Amino acid sequence: MDYQHLLSGLIYSTLRSVANDFAGRLHDLGYESDGRRFKLFTFSRLKTKGARLAQEHLVLEDPEIELLISSPVGEFIEHLVNGFSSSDGVIIGDGRFQIISLDQVPAPVFKERMYFRALSPITMSCRREGEHDRFLSLADEWSELISGNLAGKYKALHRREPVNQRVRWRWDQEYVAMAERRGKRLSSLKKFHGIDVKGWLAPFMVEGSRELIELGYEAGFGARNSMGFGMAEVD
Repeated sequence: MDYQHLLSGLIYSTLRSVANDFAGRLHDLGYESDGRRFKLFTFSRLKTKGARLAQEHLVLEDPEIELLISSPVGEFIEHLVNGFSSSDGVIIGDGRFQIISLDQVPAPVFKERMYFRALSPITMSCRREGEHDRFLSLADEWSELISGNLAGKYKALHRREPVNQRVRWRWDQEYVAMAERRGKRLSSLKKFHGIDVKGWLAPFMVEGSRELIELGYEAGFGARNSMGFGMAEVD
């Protein structure tokens, strides 16, 4: 079930098959801004047509799966498409798959207020002096940390500050309340290289800088995007 590291490894190995130097720089260095490094890509959870849980594994009852991958870096997309196009097949865990199609998802029209749904868990963490990282809950205020994260990604990508560095973030409280009444769990605890990462799967609103909203859509909202967190689609 914790297959994000398998998908991340698949992306890097596909890049290495056609652009080893680029893949190495991305993995080891990424894109730097004020001491922070970003990989500037994200991906969704696997979309299946039929699956069941068996202990720690996801067992496919239909062999077809779908994976969405996104990045604002044109070179990344070009190498990834070339790598998948020249591949005889891909291996994810115990499954070997043939690629039957590569499709480009049309970009939405970006506005100063947009509503999204999470395709992979959204995660952010904060740290107080002398304490370990604490992952934000749905009740926490996300706007300031999301704004700083997106502004850092923007500077790492464009080598300049965004004109507007602020966004306001709000979870869909009606959806959250309805899910709680029905006993639906919105939190997601995933293990990545031995680290437990807590994220949230719920619709949300982002308001403010269109540049930063677009970048969040392309590179991922929140943190740990290259580990399979933070991908969203327009709601």
